[in-house]
Amino acid sequence: MRITKATVDGAWRRRRPDFRLTIRDAECRGLALVVNPTGMTWTVSYKPRGLDSRTGKRPSTREVTLGTPATHSPEQARTAANKVKGEAKGGADPAKDRRVAIAKAARDRAATVARLVQEYTTALPNRPKMRGTGTLSARALEEETRNVRLAVATMKVEERSISDVTEADVRALLTKEAKRPATARYRFGALSRFLEWCREEGLITVNPCLAIGKNRRPRPAKPRTHHLTIPDLASLWHATAAAETDASESDFGSVHRDYVRFLLSVPARRVEATRLEWQYLDLETASWTMSGKLTKNGDPFRVPLPSIALGILRERHRAMGKPRAGLVFPSPKAGKALTTFSAMKAAMDKASGLTGWTWHDFRRSFVTVLAEHGVAEAVADAMLNHRQAATRGGVLGVYQQARRIPEQEAAMRRWNELLVAAVEGRTLGEGVVFPLAKSTR
Repeated sequence: MRITKATVDGAWRRRRPDFRLTIRDAECRGLALVVNPTGMTWTVSYKPRGLDSRTGKRPSTREVTLGTPATHSPEQARTAANKVKGEAKGGADPAKDRRVAIAKAARDRAATVARLVQEYTTALPNRPKMRGTGTLSARALEEETRNVRLAVATMKVEERSISDVTEADVRALLTKEAKRPATARYRFGALSRFLEWCREEGLITVNPCLAIGKNRRPRPAKPRTHHLTIPDLASLWHATAAAETDASESDFGSVHRDYVRFLLSVPARRVEATRLEWQYLDLETASWTMSGKLTKNGDPFRVPLPSIALGILRERHRAMGKPRAGLVFPSPKAGKALTTFSAMKAAMDKASGLTGWTWHDFRRSFVTVLAEHGVAEAVADAMLNHRQAATRGGVLGVYQQARRIPEQEAAMRRWNELLVAAVEGRTLGEGVVFPLAKSTR
């Protein structure tokens, strides 16, 4: 019969449990109204053009759901049915195309960027390094996943399918971070490694980062050569007291003072110092031991502590109730590792009048000053826990595994003498020098 609105209403009234009614339209061949106990749908049947290449016969009849009487009136259903049949006559297979589209949509929902970043984070600890051997250290893993997440957030593609991330999205990231070249390089590199993992997993065919020309990619920052003199370091030491006094504006407290002074005393990376915990310190033998999970290069490391640093630690240990574990320099408010490096530096700049320095300059200053006072470069370099520096690279780095602990301790005593003299405002050799505590190893 020719299906009308009255036909639809009557068919709905005639529905029964466990009964399926199909009404075919006399006006549009292939169009049918299917009535079930709980609903009604419009369908259209057709045969694809051509013959099956294997059987030589016509393909079986296909059926496509068009919608419901709530979405399509009888006339609209006929229009939609004629469109499907027209596509079939043109050589297409609408039913197959819809199945493919539905499957792709399901894959896209399962392969959103945010979801894959989470899977990548889980897989990364067991993934070999792209350069060198072994796997990433705990710190490197944290930095890698952090940069991937920030890159994705900057591009605003978290809820998009990974297959929809394009070269234009990567260019948008580089444009956004154009004024921060070092940040752009870290984010671009981490994003490219993530997308390469997606390619290896068969989720995309091409890594969009590879489409960015080499002249458009972030260039490595020029290595800094700036270092501070011993008088400059002494000025920063005294500036911590002034910054603490002016804490009403800078929120610079005793923990910040002790943290900065510790960094001035010991050639540690700033993050290593923020994560320093009491269980890794031996105040009796004046040593700080770091496992490979805590260092940048993944190698365990022992730091001999100078007496000036030891004094800071012992005073903090006493003031904190002599704890056996926990952070040495906890944030005053959150109790977590310090993160307010920019605010601390701003307070130090104001109190000291020195500008243009960075936290990493302290490590350069340490080895530079020691070299000027006769300490061998290989010894000073080992005290920075560098694995692939010129002094320990190549065949030498493979066969020479000595840590040269006695020489490191002697160098640290020399550093202690120089820094204490500068802090006390006297010429080296005047007054009493407190030597590094003897090791009991």
